[in-house]
Amino acid sequence: MIEFAINGQTYRMGKLDAMRQFHLSRRIAPIIPTLIPVFVKLSKDGGLNQDLGGFASVLGPFAEGLSQMSDEVGEYIIGACLSVVQRQAGPNWTAVWNAQAKGCMFDDMDLGIIMQVVMRVVQDSLGPFIS
Repeated sequence: MIEFAINGQTYRMGKLDAMRQFHLSRRIAPIIPTLIPVFVKLSKDGGLNQDLGGFASVLGPFAEGLSQMSDEVGEYIIGACLSVVQRQAGPNWTAVWNAQAKGCMFDDMDLGIIMQVVMRVVQDSLGPFIS
């Protein structure tokens, strides 16, 4: 499990199994060319907060790709990625995603946080495949 922090909260992510990686890669394939510059920027600069101007230039095409996605595909990607993530709550770890309710378990996880978590899972699960 890989641990990381966003906005003072500690998360850990597991791995998607091979079949979920396959289904995720199929759904994300149309935006893979726009993801590569984002991954390169993340790995060079260490995060979204380091160079906002630089990220704006690589996120434009990515945002356009996202806008072309159907709701069903977008929801699958978010649900699949968040299904392998837990958040530390005191001494315990709690799943961030409720698959049955198709919803986040933490009210303070807004879209900005969710997308950062999703990007980490995508990068970890599909990074070797994309490269």
